[in-house]
Amino acid sequence: MSQPTHSYTARFRGLVDLVQHEGRPAFLIKEADTLTIASEVVLSDRTYLPPPKSQIPWLLPRGAEVIRHYTEDTDQALFDDLVAYHKSIAELPGEAYYDLIAAWDLHTYILEAVQYSPIICFFAIAERGKSRTGKGMIHVAYRGLHVVSLRDAYLVRVAENFQSSLFFDTMDIWEEATKEGSADILLGRFEKGAVVPRVNNPDLGAFRDTIYYHVFGPTVIATNEAVHRILDTRAIQIKMPETGKRFENDVRPELALSLKERLVAFRARHLGEPLSDISKPSAGRLGDILKPLLQIIQLVRPERTAAFLGLVKQLAQDRLKEKADTPEAQLLHAVLEIKADVKRGLLPNKLITEAFNKNKLEREKRTYTWTGKRLDAMGFDKSCLENGASAIVWDEAKIGLLCEKYGVPNPSAASGAPSDSSPKPWDGQIIEPPDAAESALKDLQISDEEIIRRRAAEEQQQNAQA
Repeated sequence: MSQPTHSYTARFRGLVDLVQHEGRPAFLIKEADTLTIASEVVLSDRTYLPPPKSQIPWLLPRGAEVIRHYTEDTDQALFDDLVAYHKSIAELPGEAYYDLIAAWDLHTYILEAVQYSPIICFFAIAERGKSRTGKGMIHVAYRGLHVVSLRDAYLVRVAENFQSSLFFDTMDIWEEATKEGSADILLGRFEKGAVVPRVNNPDLGAFRDTIYYHVFGPTVIATNEAVHRILDTRAIQIKMPETGKRFENDVRPELALSLKERLVAFRARHLGEPLSDISKPSAGRLGDILKPLLQIIQLVRPERTAAFLGLVKQLAQDRLKEKADTPEAQLLHAVLEIKADVKRGLLPNKLITEAFNKNKLEREKRTYTWTGKRLDAMGFDKSCLENGASAIVWDEAKIGLLCEKYGVPNPSAASGAPSDSSPKPWDGQIIEPPDAAESALKDLQISDEEIIRRRAAEEQQQNAQA
């Protein structure tokens, strides 16, 4: 008769969390409204145990204390105490930031109910309290780990097996992630469903050599260098202020254990419940990543909603200012600057490139090819002039939306409705003046292959000049 087998697990439906019970790791399970502590669980006819204590790299909450807080504590009191806790650890730029951080703490415990988790990025020069603040957060976060290395093999496993909250404390987060080959993990942390592939067993052949790891999970970063702008769109950047306050308390996991136990009880109270269905608090990705925090605020401290929305507005304005310095914003400025050169609803890429490069150092100038690719990525429709040269289609509505996105002043919007002299929307046809009708007809009969050949020759010549 075969011996029963068992495996380890830290994630299954109904699991509140791993807890300490009688000196060993155990499962805290919710059934209906009742919490029970179990040393093992049977799933699909297989027995599972909690991971060994040596393989759980955070301080486990005490099961009995979690059960006590499940009925005795309230969400409102917990939120207020989290705010007070963070105030005792660090100086943040404003009062509403403490609400944001406390809401972030809470959201890490109900990840089943959210689609996004905002990366919190503390950015400042040395000795501004970045590490201290990050440690304060990760010590109360769901399965929080403080790491200084971005080693790929370790990160994919704690993300997949534990869905841990991670605090990366490094001088230059993006340089470290690039060096360690873990940039895809970092970029995928903010959104549920993101996976990263790793070829672990190439000898097994196709379809058996690759493992796809789920990497979604709460993330905190402390860095002395500005993060890459792609990562920045997934993050809430908090610039730590200079402060004259002295914080005497050490930031240690043991001092946050009681709060952590109350947070696990918060998870137990809301496990399996959806959050309120609300609109995003801001446009774009900023609204996506802040929505879970607004849902938390409305759940536990709805009277703080107005203050939180004020902070959201400030963060949106800060992002708009940052976007104004991007290459895309500069390209949009160039497009608007040469609006008068629009002919028959088309604006040549060559003229846009020349306007973009004007007054730039030689090393900062861009080629026609680069301009064409960036305009395409920004959403401009492409076309060709009668000589085969690349151009964009002038679209007043689309340009207006881009101006709003990048914080670029739009002269057309400022002057009200476009005048008769404004460029007309392109109707898909190249219209020539009457005296050039015959030439235009001849040009329109040029084959697609000839247009492609001409454009390739033009780009080759332009690249050679650049």
